[in-house]
Formats: sequence, structure tokens, C-alpha cells
Amino acid sequence: MTPTFLFGFERSGTTILTMMTGAHPRLSCPLSVTGTWWDFAARLPEFGNLETREDIIRMVAAVAAHDRLKLWNVPFDEAALVDSIRPGQYPDLVHAFHLAAARAEGKEAWVNMDIATLFRFEQVAQLFPQGKFVQIVRDGRDVALSFKGYRFGGLNALEVADRWSRATVTADRIGHALGPDRYLRIAYEDLIGFPEQTLDRLCDFIGETFDPAMLDYAGDVSRKVPDATRDLWPKLDRPPQTDRIARWKREMKASERYVIEEAAGEALDRFGYERGGAGFSAGGELHGAWCYLTRGARLKRLGRK
Repeated sequence: MTPTFLFGFERSGTTILTMMTGAHPRLSCPLSVTGTWWDFAARLPEFGNLETREDIIRMVAAVAAHDRLKLWNVPFDEAALVDSIRPGQYPDLVHAFHLAAARAEGKEAWVNMDIATLFRFEQVAQLFPQGKFVQIVRDGRDVALSFKGYRFGGLNALEVADRWSRATVTADRIGHALGPDRYLRIAYEDLIGFPEQTLDRLCDFIGETFDPAMLDYAGDVSRKVPDATRDLWPKLDRPPQTDRIARWKREMKASERYVIEEAAGEALDRFGYERGGAGFSAGGELHGAWCYLTRGARLKRLGRK
């Protein structure tokens, strides 16, 4: 099976997509290792670019000991992993670890989820020239709302809009350059509102057949999601929650909507999201100025100084 890589901006449905994909009887899809594979790729010179067996042994040991891989709860057989990796072939190493995780689940095929791929898409596409890529995109206004109270967030509306628009659009452009055989974009709103049809598209794209078990993912949440991060997805063990779609229409202040649509309007248009008709307003301009002043929590830093 051709390796498949899922990715998306934070708070865009990457975790529920992981759960649904991993619930397929043939597909293993561990939780995101958040850039770990691509960080190790940058460190290849430290491991002799895997040119010798000794180099491979050292890198396999380093990866197996990494905190992110430990979250997979897989008893890796390092000797077997080393034997399956050809000299100089880093993709073999990624495949070996994923295949070991798949076999631990009684499966033979794997899919990778990593939100960091969004920012390293071109690099990953070069590492895996036969790889397929799926980007999940969610309305930037709902992404901004989801960041509120998110303990790993801390971004204001302007920061979310700016990063969301630049990252998702750049990745979409790279994906279109790769072509429809290697890149698929799906919408969070479709995944939640029409899960079976959307997952059927995903499966067809990666060469699999949709299985209804993909919608019965809730039972795997306690096994796959660590207790320490379970609070990040409080409704993950429930069926898709359609009330999470277009929350901005019900919950977002007009001034905040104005800021996001000004900063990310072209991206919203590109992905087919309607604008809320937030025209110029003094309140919106003031909110935008406040967002600019508080970017990167700079006021908090100045207060500490």
C-alpha cells in the first residue's frame, strides 16, 4: 500500500479523523507524533545518514526511546526493525515503525497523522515521492473559536487567522502541484456532517474500501488517547457533533469576525466558506488593533519586564 499522510491545522478535526481512519479493520493510524519523524529526518547526519548497520541501530534506538513513540504503547522489537531497513533509506525506518504499530493491532497497513506535515509538506513529499497526502481544512473562524480556552493555544483571533490562512493555502497550493493522484483536500464540515460519504472519498483515494467500522471509533478513545490530554477533546467519544459546524455564526462577536475575515478572507473564499458580511466597523478596527498589540502575548511579556 502507498504510504498516506494526513494533516491539518490545529483544532481542525485532525484527531477525530485519526480515530475514524484507525477504526478501519485494515488501517492503523496512531495519534500524531507532532513533527517527530521530520525532526529525525533533519538529524540524519547525526546518524551517518543511515549508511551503515551501526547507524541504523543507533537511530532505531533513539526513535524507540522517544516520548512521542512511547505513547503508541507498542513493544518495538528493535532488532527486527533494524533488519527491515535498507542502508540510506530513511523512509524504510518510518515504514518499519508504523508497520510494527499496525501489526500490534492485527493490521498490515498504516496511515500517518501529523499536524506538523502542514508546515513541512514540501519536505515530506520529497522524502516520500510515492506518498499520498490528505489535508483536512476547517473554517478559520471556527478554528479561532476552538483556540479559546485551548491550553496549548494562546493565540488571539488575528494570529489564528494569519497562521491558518498562510499555512492551509500554502499546503493546498503544493498539493495541487502534486496533482489529484497524490493530494486530496477534505472539509471538516463534510467529515462531521456527512461522515460516511467523506470517509468513502478518503478510502477511495488511498486505495481502500470504506468500512462502517470507521464510524464506530468511540470505543478506541480511552485506549489511544492519553489521560493527560483527554481534556483537549471532551466530545471525542461521541458521534460526530454537528453543533461544532459554523459555531462562529452563533458565538463569535462581530468585531472578532471582522478581524478574521479581513486577515483571512481570501483563504475563506478559496475553501468555499461564506463570509459573514462583516463590513467596516470602528469596533472591528479597535479589536484588530488590540489583537496586534497582544500578538505573541507581548503585553504579558512587557508586564513581566
